[in-house]
Amino acid sequence: LIKKTEQVKIFSKVMDVSPLPAFRAEIISDVGVNKLADAAWLVEKSTEVFPNAYITDAGIYHRRSDTSYTAFQVFDIPFLSPRLYQFNSIRIGNSIHWTRTDTVNSSFNPVELLLPPVNFGSWKVEKYGNESKLIHRLCTDPGGDVPLWIVKMANQRVLPQMILDLENYASRDFE
Repeated sequence: LIKKTEQVKIFSKVMDVSPLPAFRAEIISDVGVNKLADAAWLVEKSTEVFPNAYITDAGIYHRRSDTSYTAFQVFDIPFLSPRLYQFNSIRIGNSIHWTRTDTVNSSFNPVELLLPPVNFGSWKVEKYGNESKLIHRLCTDPGGDVPLWIVKMANQRVLPQMILDLENYASRDFE
């Protein structure tokens, strides 16, 4: 445990695959399990779901099934070059797992945005008594010449906000 707010707990773990630690954010919510998982699956609506995450564009390149797609998100964080995250996602029940992909045609990155070298994680929603427990895991290295301490600090600020934004979006009626 590295940070605890009134609603969100943030944990970190060192992993060999990245120069940065992996993070886990958790929240207990009164929003239903299915609504939280459905909101997390809407990658094409990332700019709406996560209004505070500096996501300027998002979408699905290829949907293989109702539970699998290749997608993207463009993060444009102040003072940094924009990053294009491209990833394969799979949904298994109320869990969503993604991992970076490097097999996307370069025509999907015509302005040659920076592609982060490490990006994998998950959303998991489980029953927690009469409430839901939302868990977000993330391991990412945004690449480029960004000092690691800045990335660690940014993750500790953005992750709690992302989980709160997802809960807020899921609490509304959406399609």
